[in-house]
Amino acid sequence: MSNVDTARSAHEAFSRGDLAALKESYTEDAVWYSSDELRPGGEVRGRDAIIEMMGQLPDHWTTVSVEPSHYIDGGEYVVVLGTVRFANDNGSEESPFVNVLRFNHDGKVVRGEMHTDSAKFAKLQR
Repeated sequence: MSNVDTARSAHEAFSRGDLAALKESYTEDAVWYSSDELRPGGEVRGRDAIIEMMGQLPDHWTTVSVEPSHYIDGGEYVVVLGTVRFANDNGSEESPFVNVLRFNHDGKVVRGEMHTDSAKFAKLQR
């Protein structure tokens, strides 16, 4: 499986809420970064902690939708472009996102970064 295929499978698993399948995409010592303006967010270290953080999203949001539109193969890196939507009782917002995934030689994610307009979503957390 190519790194792009793994990235696509990881996004599909997240969309299905299949955190067990998503977990298989990461190395044990992987690092995840997303804006610390959003709960849960910031830098998270370790595959189990990453999956735990993603499992907490429903505690803060009624809807989290990540819709990839492009996968860019950069070899060791895969860049995913798309649209992310967050909603809760305070409203909903959407924004373009860039997800940067770095892979090791075994095709597992060692670092993931999610970049989006976090200010749009942060105002919903008030």
